[in-house]
Amino acid sequence: MPVLMLNGVLMAADEATVPATDRALTHGLGLYETLKLVDGVPVFFEEHIARLDLGLEELGLERPAPREEMAEQICRLSEAGDVPDGACRVLVTAGPPDGKPGLLIQTDTRRFPARPLRVISYRGVRVRAQLKAMTVMQSYLAQRAAAAAGADDAILVDEEGRMFEGATSNMFLARGGGLVTPPAEGAILPGVLRAKVEELATADGIPVVEAFARVADLRADDGMLLTSSVRGIVPVGSVDGHGLLVHGELLAQLLALVGAAEAASAAAFRARYR
Repeated sequence: MPVLMLNGVLMAADEATVPATDRALTHGLGLYETLKLVDGVPVFFEEHIARLDLGLEELGLERPAPREEMAEQICRLSEAGDVPDGACRVLVTAGPPDGKPGLLIQTDTRRFPARPLRVISYRGVRVRAQLKAMTVMQSYLAQRAAAAAGADDAILVDEEGRMFEGATSNMFLARGGGLVTPPAEGAILPGVLRAKVEELATADGIPVVEAFARVADLRADDGMLLTSSVRGIVPVGSVDGHGLLVHGELLAQLLALVGAAEAASAAAFRARYR
């Protein structure tokens, strides 16, 4: 029986309930973070909680538990659910109009294709993308369109064909020995791993430019990488059926940099919270 953590209480998933008047249900008002679990501890915990705090401040909601309690709950659930390696989803619901926000933590394991992805373009850019909000209908519709087309994922584009992000990921183009990624100016989620890739790549001598690119302007020697906290960095093999190059050396360099950063983050978490 799957287990989860609801407001600090470990329980079976089918026993967990939230008030019918919780504004997460009535208004879709809430935020979430999805963290990677490695050996029972979350990776980049501080960065995810910092982004969560920014969203809560903007929505005028208080964090439902101190940082130390959230860290402890994640570790307890990872052990109780026997998910030492996988994904951890931390959701903050707005709560009833006259109540306090709620905290729901879930863990699961996920499987991804072990090959370059086939993706399609999907017209539609998310609103208020800076907030990792519970209202993810745009991403859901894009993923449905991808599945219907026999693809693995979708890239969100605007009416001009400019590429913004994946349905549940950020996007980088590998071009000319460097990386190009859309600017985080409100229309893409400022992903934790996206920022980490920019930071690590720049420090290691890989040029990173923030600029938009259009699907129609993709070249055969371009590469594309999707980044997300749990899935990591994955190459894209084609967009709308047009083949792209997998830049193996660059990909290996980035994977090594991120892997080292993840290990350091997990070690720092253990030193502070365990």
